[in-house]
Amino acid sequence: MNGVHVHLLLNHIPILGTLFALILLGFGYFLRQEILAKAALWTLVVSALVSIPSFLSGEEAEHAVEGIIGVSMVTVEEHEEQAEVAYWAILISGAIALGTLLASMKGGTLNRTLLLLNLFFMTVTFALMARAGNSGGTIRHPEIHATGQTQGEGQSATSDDEQHEHGE
Repeated sequence: MNGVHVHLLLNHIPILGTLFALILLGFGYFLRQEILAKAALWTLVVSALVSIPSFLSGEEAEHAVEGIIGVSMVTVEEHEEQAEVAYWAILISGAIALGTLLASMKGGTLNRTLLLLNLFFMTVTFALMARAGNSGGTIRHPEIHATGQTQGEGQSATSDDEQHEHGE
């Protein structure tokens, strides 16, 4: 297993982990269920930790796609820049979540103001993680670029099968 495998294996965990943590924290906060809020905070801490090898393996993944026909290095660089912003955001969010958990150990309960702060940072972090993940997907999935196009746009009115049937 090399860095490319590590990157492809782990890169979805911080994105989905942040989303899961955000949803869980939302329920925990609004339903006043401290156990849900704590589970959300721990989920974010773990997601932040998993983001470290995912981010660090990105450079090796970048080198692996250099020179592959159809891979735009502009797209790769765009993904790298977005991933770096998302990486720092998840590390900051993870640190805030860990701080909130540690503060609750002293006081016994979670501070609701800190939970709101976590909700804000998790929301921003998820948006940044989703954007970075989407830009990473466009590197090898050109169909992502085709948003808004209907099937047949840019093609002639008749399909290849119809042309073949008519002897064209």
